[in-house]
Amino acid sequence: MLKTLASLGELESAKEDFENLKRTHPAVFEQLLHVVSLTRQLQIKYGYMGSLVMNEDLKPYYPEYVKESILSLYQREVAKLKDHEDIQVVQERLRKHKNVGYPKLFLLILGAKPEMLKGSTIFK
Repeated sequence: MLKTLASLGELESAKEDFENLKRTHPAVFEQLLHVVSLTRQLQIKYGYMGSLVMNEDLKPYYPEYVKESILSLYQREVAKLKDHEDIQVVQERLRKHKNVGYPKLFLLILGAKPEMLKGSTIFK
């Protein structure tokens, strides 16, 4: 599978879109930030979170070494995000910036600078 790298312009555009989401839909942004932060703290692949939120195939990212009780708790938190009345706004932005990739999108949400994410670093 060939994966194109996101340009600095694409990263900046994605960052701007999520900053806009933060201003226009603060409640769903806070829930998104909570789940992204939890994903990072539990060391679950960002691709797994993205696939859960977007109802995509989970197999490539399934966290094999996470206890079932922890994974169940995590999935409940993601479900709360998916149940939010404004989830479609989040899904639209994730779809729009799919070329950037879930890992880099979620790192942008956590506050990473686009310049730091540009390049050939591979995240899952």
